[in-house]
Amino acid sequence: MLGRQHRLANRPEVRVGDLNGERYLNRINCEQANVARDVFAQHGTKVERVYRSDRDDWILAMVAAGLGFAFMPQYSITERPDIVVRPLVEPEFWREVNLVTVRGRPHSPAIGALVREAMRTQWLGAAALAVQESRARDGGKMH
Repeated sequence: MLGRQHRLANRPEVRVGDLNGERYLNRINCEQANVARDVFAQHGTKVERVYRSDRDDWILAMVAAGLGFAFMPQYSITERPDIVVRPLVEPEFWREVNLVTVRGRPHSPAIGALVREAMRTQWLGAAALAVQESRARDGGKMH
């Protein structure tokens, strides 16, 4: 993510190489930090880590103030007028998330809503893997 005034904010996507020399605001709990470090090194991209925090709200405030860029999951923040979210490409960064429940165990209303939403959502342009597998098993029938 970038502050709205950042030099890369008007691009539809950001390449790893575009971040060479940029100021980096490090979320201490960033799940992709080690992957990013290795990918950046492979691409010869060097960034200046200017701040570390376990507080995402502090990182967001610094991004908005134009103090640097940060990595955050795509849907982790609501729309803000002072921040833009751009996909990082060449290479693309992604992660796999699994949702597991116990077969036959009733769900609480909240968990039931989460499971229904996860199954309804298109993930990377396709149905959830469990939905795909169920359709394949049942000859393509909808559930």
